[in-house]
Amino acid sequence: MKDGMGKHLLFGTAAGLAGTALIQGMMKASERFAPETLPPMKEDPGKFMVKQAERVLPQETRAKIPDKAEEIASTALSFGYGTTAALLYNAIPRRFRRLFLDGAALGGLTWAAGYLGWLPATKLMPPINKQEPKQVVSGIASHIVFGIATIAVFDFLRRKFEDED
Repeated sequence: MKDGMGKHLLFGTAAGLAGTALIQGMMKASERFAPETLPPMKEDPGKFMVKQAERVLPQETRAKIPDKAEEIASTALSFGYGTTAALLYNAIPRRFRRLFLDGAALGGLTWAAGYLGWLPATKLMPPINKQEPKQVVSGIASHIVFGIATIAVFDFLRRKFEDED
C-alpha cells in the first residue's frame, strides 16, 4: 500500500473500531458484574443522538423507520465516536510514539470530551462531581484501556504494512 495518508486513515479506522469494540465489551461486562461502577446514564448516547436526528424528520417519516434501523444507527454512532477519536489522535504527527503515554492521552481526551463535555451538557448524565468516585474512576480506566488498545492496534498495523512497501 503506497498512499501514506490513505494507509493512516485505514489503520486509524481499524484501530478505532477495535478499541471501541473493546470498550463496548468492558461496558457490557460492567453492566453484568459491577453495575455500580457505571456512570448514571439516563439514556444510551447513541439512542439519544438517533432521536435527535429523527426530530427533524416529518412525523410520518419517523413512524416508518424500523426499530432495527434505529438500533443499527445507534451502534454505528458509538463506533463512529471511537473511530473519530482514533483518527483525530493519529492525525497528530509525532516523532516518537509511546504506547502507554499516547494510549492514556487518547483515552483521557476521549473520556473528557464525553464525560466532562457533551454528556452532562445534554443532561444524559450528571456532572462528574455528582457521581460516585467509583463511577468516575471506572469510566476513566476503561477509556485509558480503549486508548492503549487503539494505539497498539494502530502501531501494529503501521509496522506490519508500512514495512512491506
